[in-house]
Amino acid sequence: MNSLSGKFPARNQIAPVYATAVVIIYAWSLIHFFWRFPSWLYFATTGEIAVTLAYLFTVNFIESGLAILAPVGLSVILPRRWFRNRFVTRGMLLVILGLGYLAYFDWQIQADAAFPYALAKWTPLIALPILALVFLLDKIKWLGRILEELGDRLTIFLYIFVPLSALSLLTVLVRNLF
Repeated sequence: MNSLSGKFPARNQIAPVYATAVVIIYAWSLIHFFWRFPSWLYFATTGEIAVTLAYLFTVNFIESGLAILAPVGLSVILPRRWFRNRFVTRGMLLVILGLGYLAYFDWQIQADAAFPYALAKWTPLIALPILALVFLLDKIKWLGRILEELGDRLTIFLYIFVPLSALSLLTVLVRNLF
């Protein structure tokens, strides 16, 4: 058990990677929320809009938790020198590229068009170049420095979105349990 706990990255290494996932996921959702917001003003009450935002934050909280599982899982599975020693930069690049691909996949899904089965079929093959880029990060020193600085700066968003998500989760639980 002790050897397994030594494979997990430290909390100060997880925070910038998690903050990157949080910023990308919450920004994506908030853009869509505020795109629809003006039309909701015509038929929804303020409380209904607030509850919709609470559900949105709850789902985003769960999604960002799932997004961090990939880098942490790689850190546990792979040898220390492959991933854990450079967890912040490699984890951030993995999250950025992975969520970027998922955003592109979402963008390809249109209401009046057929589901993009070809794109879904190519997803495992697209994951290979993403992983290759993550492991080739050591060859590009300036990108590693940029990712480390960006991770430090994005951590401030955890102080905003995590408490809002906890409040939203509490709201969703109260609404569904009582």
